[in-house]
Amino acid sequence: MKRLLWILTVCAMIINSVAWAASGEGAYFCPDQGEAWYQAALEDGVLRLGNNLRLKDVIRRARAGEDVTVAAIGGSITEGAGASQYRSCYAYRFFKGFAERFEASGKTNVHFVNAGVGGTPSTFGLMRYQRDIVDRVEDPDGLPDLVIVEFAVNDFGEPTKHRCYESLVKTILSQENAPAVILLFSVFDGGSNLQEELKKVGETYDLMMVSIKDAAYPHVGREWTKAEFFSDPYHPTSMGHAVMADCLLKAVDLAAEAETSARDIDLNAECAYGVDFMGLKTIYAGTDYPGLQLERGGFISDDLRSYANTPVGRVCGRNFHHAANDPDEPLRLTGVFKKLLIAWKASPDESFGKARVILDGKTKSFLKGSKDKYNQSEVILVLDEEEAAEHTLEIRMMEGSKDKCFTITCIGIVE
Repeated sequence: MKRLLWILTVCAMIINSVAWAASGEGAYFCPDQGEAWYQAALEDGVLRLGNNLRLKDVIRRARAGEDVTVAAIGGSITEGAGASQYRSCYAYRFFKGFAERFEASGKTNVHFVNAGVGGTPSTFGLMRYQRDIVDRVEDPDGLPDLVIVEFAVNDFGEPTKHRCYESLVKTILSQENAPAVILLFSVFDGGSNLQEELKKVGETYDLMMVSIKDAAYPHVGREWTKAEFFSDPYHPTSMGHAVMADCLLKAVDLAAEAETSARDIDLNAECAYGVDFMGLKTIYAGTDYPGLQLERGGFISDDLRSYANTPVGRVCGRNFHHAANDPDEPLRLTGVFKKLLIAWKASPDESFGKARVILDGKTKSFLKGSKDKYNQSEVILVLDEEEAAEHTLEIRMMEGSKDKCFTITCIGIVE
């Protein structure tokens, strides 16, 4: 009899647990989800609920059966690094939790686009936002409806001093469909991130902000060991990813329950850092750009081994690659612009050489890989002016590297 009661009790616990996990607001992913301390930790991670008018509209449209797209853009954590499989990463888990809560009954009208790319800052995120998110949206309006922006552990040393980050955020917010934006602040295993700097952008536009540093990090070494939460110094484990998804879902749950904001966010608010990179045009190989003269010179090949991952595939597609047997001639770009960014492949391969960046006849930078790189696209700021003028960019292989390889991923300009 005792054994039968024990079995019935266990079955009841399992049934209740499954029903609870499948219910709307209770659908979290971490095994510790039922603990009071865990729920409190999730709330600690809600740095700011922000203006919820746009989020509630996305939820309303999803429940009504309209197609809505959840998107995420960021670095390797958004890509899914550290998780045992892609579907265990925080971004995919959040999408599943959001769809479970708000998708119309009997429909699959909530869609997902992941634009996480390892080792890259928000500068590169802005350069590829159109290609890696907007161009992949299948909704009738062709635009994402809810976008997570995650660069708090990738923007150390970012060359525009957070202006590309704010330009990316405002570019998303300015879309015709008025999407909701969530700023997500990941954390390294030493507790460092750029939350204090980047949260100023969220405060400027009254955005939802979620902090993994505030939610989870205080419990590492207490309820969780460091090895349980972090797979290495930079990335969370599958459990860590689950906690991140839960933090996002808790914030959405609270915002969905809160009183609706009386008015939309103020896009005319004074900038935190600057939005002078809005309108950035990204130049890829094989694409025509009116008003620009582009000569590929010796960068006529295509690096088929450029960075690729599960959510994005081959990042940025065709590139400007100098192969060992290509002509010793510079890539040359002439046009009228005021800002210039170059994304290039930081390779550890000894077959890759060094390149010189020349603007209007003056050397601006030298580019080369090193043994601690892993083919990620790094970005340099070559020109940063307030007024547009005609400029000529040249990228040349340096002496001793003419019979080696080099890859320019893409070029960004603001006219």
